[in-house]
Amino acid sequence: MIDSARPGDEVEITGIFINRFDYGANVKHGFPVFTTVIEANNVKRFGDEQIVELTDEDKQEIRKLSKKPKIAELIFDSVAPSIYGHLFIKKAITLAMFGGVPKDIGGKHKIRGDINCLLLGDPGTAKS
Repeated sequence: MIDSARPGDEVEITGIFINRFDYGANVKHGFPVFTTVIEANNVKRFGDEQIVELTDEDKQEIRKLSKKPKIAELIFDSVAPSIYGHLFIKKAITLAMFGGVPKDIGGKHKIRGDINCLLLGDPGTAKS
């Protein structure tokens, strides 16, 4: 997995989130200090997939759907439909899927416009 992604790449990490009690930092600071680590099992870099072109029918359907008054709520509800509630999680996932707009300043400097989202919580809350 080493060198499979570079800084600025959009990645999907599968692994185990671990927080460990750091006794040395606890003594130094006088309050509990935990270090957080993700032990990665898999790193998948986005952008390696095949690009699929939209047909004219697809574009017409998207334009038709965009005119609906509550399209945002429909999109939020369509994410993880088997999970009831958790609207904030569904909104975060949806916004991360649509992402931001990357900026390239004259070919000299690239600014990442992607939205980063790390979800932690109980099983069954649409984290994956």
